[in-house]
Order: sequence, then structure tokens, then C-alpha cells
Amino acid sequence: MPASFDAAKYDKMSCVELNVAIGTVADEMSATAIARGKVVHTNIPDWLWGGQRVASTVAARQSATIERLRQQEAAIAAARRSRC
Repeated sequence: MPASFDAAKYDKMSCVELNVAIGTVADEMSATAIARGKVVHTNIPDWLWGGQRVASTVAARQSATIERLRQQEAAIAAARRSRC
């Protein structure tokens, strides 16, 4: 996944393309949230050194991805509100 997105590209999309884009972003956000929940609730054994640190790093990375997807969804919604 790219680290950022180009909000200007949504200005050039049609209403149908914007609807598809917002659905795609919602799917990605849902899948990432489910994966983050699985990582957070994984029972990591105490004998696995660094296991908890790795899990928290992965969860933080997934949280950052979710935040980026929320921003992307907001940009798509704003473009859709102004055009459709």
C-alpha cells in the first residue's frame, strides 16, 4: 500500500468511480481492522522473546494504515458530496 494518496485524482472521477473507490477503501479498512484485532488478541507465549514487541509494532503499523484509509475515505466523500 502506498504511504499517501493523491486527493486531486478524486476530482477527475465520475460518481460511479467515486462510489467504487469508497467501497474499495471501506473493504481495505475493514480487512485491516480485523487483522489488527487478530494481532492484538493473539496469545503470545512468554518464552517467545520479543514477541509482544513485534505484535505491538504490527498493530501500530495497521493503526497507521487505518488512519490513512480514513483520510482517503474522507477525501473521496468530500469529492462525492461536491459532485454527486
